[in-house]
Parts: sequence; structure tokens; C-alpha cells
Amino acid sequence: MKILVGEMARLHNVSTQTLRYYDKIGLLQPKYIDKENGYRYYTIEQFAHLDSIILLKKIGVPLKKIKEYFASRDVEGMLELLKTKESLLQKEIKVLRRKCKDIQNKINRIETYRRKEDFHQCKVKYIPFRQIAYLDFGKKGNLVDFEYGLKELSSLVGEEAYHFQCMIAGILSREQVLKGEYYYWENVGILFEEEVLQSDAKVLPKGEYATITFKGNVERGVKDYEKLIKWIKEKGYKIIGDGLLLTITDSSYSEFEDEFIIEIQIPVK
Repeated sequence: MKILVGEMARLHNVSTQTLRYYDKIGLLQPKYIDKENGYRYYTIEQFAHLDSIILLKKIGVPLKKIKEYFASRDVEGMLELLKTKESLLQKEIKVLRRKCKDIQNKINRIETYRRKEDFHQCKVKYIPFRQIAYLDFGKKGNLVDFEYGLKELSSLVGEEAYHFQCMIAGILSREQVLKGEYYYWENVGILFEEEVLQSDAKVLPKGEYATITFKGNVERGVKDYEKLIKWIKEKGYKIIGDGLLLTITDSSYSEFEDEFIIEIQIPVK
């Protein structure tokens, strides 16, 4: 029995353009060509051939690999294709689970901070060890240095990790903190809270941090910063390391500054 291209396409729920492309690349060519009218015909025996192509395409096997398989088609070849694809899918599943976890963590962090009722309040909290990849400006950095530094860091760790697995941090050296300086940073960093992603990342020790959280852009945090420094002194704490200005939400999340959230963290003992 001879089947025209249109009928073959209809029976297998594919387009005629797809069949013509398979014909062109030599993947599945009509068995017969009518010499008088040029019509091209498939046979019933080619149904299984097309079914195999459709199956392999659905699970993501490239046409090149499918064509190689059909050059010497047997069960062993099919098993090899399926096992290879299964292995790739398992890796993709692992990556997707990681992405899902990263997104969930980001959602939880933002929602937790949005529910806070103690903005502008000083307190000490224990924070487990974290890692930070940072860039030293070698000078008093400005906003341009900060943004360019972030781009350099995002290239270092990868865009996906940058957007989903970390928080942006302006770094205030211990000397700056002791002097009460706030308006510039000599370093910019991206902080990871869970696992090691970069071999050259610096470990931030676990311990107690004096913290205060505020809404708005960095400039709005001056009074909160001064309040926190004063509170640290009044409580008899000693500043033992660099301070961090952690961005929870910023202009990449919202155009409204009242929705920006920043937390200042200063290690103390």
C-alpha cells in the first residue's frame, strides 16, 4: 500500500513540512516516487520507522543521533540511545531541583523580611558561617565602581548563581566602621548562604552580628547605621570584623524605593 505525504503526516500527527525535512536530510525518505507525476509515497512498513523517530524526538534525542541510529538500526542501538538520554535527563532533573530550591529560598527570604515588624531596631543575632566572593576596588569606591564590580562578580560565579543563590553586599572595612564612615565601600561582594560555589570565595566566620534593617535606598540607612554603631558601644560590644550592607530587595525587584530592604550586619563579641 502506498501512502501520500499528506496522509502519512495526518496519521502520525506531524506536519508535511516535517516529513519533507526528514526526506531532505535523508532521515526518512518516501519508498516510491511516481515518475509520471512526481508524487512521493511511503509504505506501511515505514510507519514503525516514523514512530521511532517521533518517540526519540519527544524524549529530546537530536536528529543527528537519530539518523546515526537508523544507519544501523537494532535493539542494542535503541537501548544505547535510551540509556544515554536517561542519564542526561537525570542530570537535568538534578539541576532543576537545585533551581527550584534556590527559587524557594529566595521567596522565603524576601517574604520573611517583608513580614518583619522590627525595622530600625538594633539587635544581635547568631549567623552560621557563610561564603562571600568579593572584589577589592583598591580605593574608595563610588556607585559606578560598585555596579561594574557586581558585573565582574556575576561573570565570575555565573548569572544564574548571581541572581538566585546570593545576596549583594557592600563591604565596610572594620576601620571604616570604627570611624563611623558609611558613604563609600572599598569592596563589593556577593554572599552565598548555603554551599561553596567558588574555590576562591572567602569564608565569613559564624558568630554574633549586631544588625539593623531598614527600607529604602542606601542613603536612607545613614541614621540606622549611626544608631547601630551607638547601640553597639552602649551595650559594650566590640567590633571584630568588616560590616556588611546586605541587599534583600532593590531596584531589580521594584521601582518603589519604599520596597527596597537592606540589612546592616556588623560582627561583634
